[in-house]
Amino acid sequence: MEEFIYNLRDYLVGLNLGRWDYMASLIHFNFEDPQWVLPDRNTIPHDVAFFQALRHLMVEICHKRGILAIGGMTALFPNRQNAELNERALKMLEADKRNEAEIGMDGAWTGHPDQNEVAVKQFPHPNQLHVRKQIDRYPNLRIPPEGIGKKTLAGTRTAIRTVIRYRNGVLNGKGASLLDGYMEDLATDRIYRLMIAQRVRHRHSVKITDENDNSIEHTPELVSKLFDEELEKLLAEYPAENHETLRKARQISEEMIRNGEFDPI
Repeated sequence: MEEFIYNLRDYLVGLNLGRWDYMASLIHFNFEDPQWVLPDRNTIPHDVAFFQALRHLMVEICHKRGILAIGGMTALFPNRQNAELNERALKMLEADKRNEAEIGMDGAWTGHPDQNEVAVKQFPHPNQLHVRKQIDRYPNLRIPPEGIGKKTLAGTRTAIRTVIRYRNGVLNGKGASLLDGYMEDLATDRIYRLMIAQRVRHRHSVKITDENDNSIEHTPELVSKLFDEELEKLLAEYPAENHETLRKARQISEEMIRNGEFDPI
């Protein structure tokens, strides 16, 4: 962050916490450590320790240099046609932005216009540049995600279903897709592919359970079978003109996982 600020000092107003890109890179860096096997992504709380540590450091560095610390995007989007989802998304947004404000951030990135009013209300006007954090210059930013979320077979299925649909969108010219209420992009696609690969890599030491709490060993063969099953469901849901790219998306996604291709490309 210091290097970004120095090199962009003549142009910079603030830094944004691109937390999904950060999470993907963090679990990629710690891929060989079984403590870093990720829970089902949407069961990870917004205030998980490794995010909190980075937020505190970002506030300190940005405010020390006189620029704004901008929080990340809440991925669950509101939906005016779905009252339950809309209420849940806005409540999650409010808690997320309140947490960032209490840490000392100055504002946040939103990805949907219906998020703006709720997000803005959580931050003191006009900013919190006076807030400084009494922390170590080099704090521990690699706090394992232990004791949070769930690691389930259903979560693996969701990850597979998401990477197929995201890649299908890419093959049809979309850089991001709104799937099951969540905005999915290259960063979250990396997270899901890494999560699946982690579960295979550490299948002998990390327990992944089904709905009956039975341990399900995530072999490459199981993952391939899950890809087959989720693809068949998607083919039944999508019109025939999408079937070719769905099949190609399934092939590409599984090959990237099998070949360990996790860089942001």
